[in-house]
Amino acid sequence: MAGTSSSEIHIAEFPPNLNVLVIDTDPGALEVIEKSCKENSHQVVICSESSRAVDVLLKKEIDIRLIIMELHMPMMDGYEFLQFLNKEEIDIPFVMMSEDSTWFSMTKAFHLGAIYYFLKPFNNDKRLDLWAPLLRHYYDRLNKKDDETSDGSEFASDGESDGEAEADDTLHKKDDTLIKKE
Repeated sequence: MAGTSSSEIHIAEFPPNLNVLVIDTDPGALEVIEKSCKENSHQVVICSESSRAVDVLLKKEIDIRLIIMELHMPMMDGYEFLQFLNKEEIDIPFVMMSEDSTWFSMTKAFHLGAIYYFLKPFNNDKRLDLWAPLLRHYYDRLNKKDDETSDGSEFASDGESDGEAEADDTLHKKDDTLIKKE
C-alpha cells in the first residue's frame, strides 16, 4: 500500500522454535550462535561441511528459517553457497559471518543475497541479535510487496558499530508470517 507509515505496521511476537542452519568449523563461533538461538527457543542445525548443509536444504525434511554461514569454508565458500541458493531458488534469509571486514567481501555477500554480515571473532559472552536481520528481511519484503522503496532509515545506525552490517536489499525471501498489517 502506498503511503503506509511504519506506525501502521504491527510486528507479531517473534515466534520461538525457528530452525536455524549454522555452517561453520569454528567451535567458539558455533557456541555463541547456539547459545543465542537457545535463549530464544530456536533449534540449531549445525553443519561443519557445506555439502552436509546442501543435503539438509535439498531434502527439505527440516523447515529452515534462517541460515548463518562462515564465508571461508572448505569445498564451498559462503559466496558459492549463496549462488547455490539462488540457482535452486531456495528463499531463506542468509547471514554471512567472517573475520573479513573488507568492503569488497561485504558488498559481494549482499549482492549475492545475504541480508546481514556478522563480524568475527565473537565474544563468548556476546549474544548475537538474530532478531535484527530477520526483522529487516521481512520489513524489506513488505515494502517491496507494497511497491515502495525503503531507504532503511528506520534502521539507521547512530554511528556506533557493533560489528554487524546489514544489506539494503534481499534476494532470499520465505514468507510474511512475522509481520501483520492491519
